[in-house]
Amino acid sequence: MDPVKTTTELIEPVKVTVIGGTGTGDGNMKALNGQIATTEGHATPNVLVKVVSPLLALAIRFVNVFLPTMITLVSAGMVTDKIHASDFFSLVRTCAELSVAGASLDLLKNIVTIFAGLEKKWPLLTGSV
Repeated sequence: MDPVKTTTELIEPVKVTVIGGTGTGDGNMKALNGQIATTEGHATPNVLVKVVSPLLALAIRFVNVFLPTMITLVSAGMVTDKIHASDFFSLVRTCAELSVAGASLDLLKNIVTIFAGLEKKWPLLTGSV
């Protein structure tokens, strides 16, 4: 009977991104940026923390909704006559204007989400206990 051979593999850290305004409460979220939080006994992967500012997170989410919406509308406008435009550039401009509405609504939802996290973090500032 052959002895059991074991190998050790290095597990990469798990990358976690957090929004900076909803963190530890001491206002020092930048100190966590790029740090590796080791797990007990190293049985599971370590956690690599990346801190993103709330404004950057909102901008990224806005663009993430705006661009796919605009691309979808331009594609629909090219194959149907539902979006009236005289040429391609006017079609792109019209679709960009239409896409702002959906992305703005999503932006408002994301702002509410961030402020809900802040309210949970500091309930006494809102008057609720």
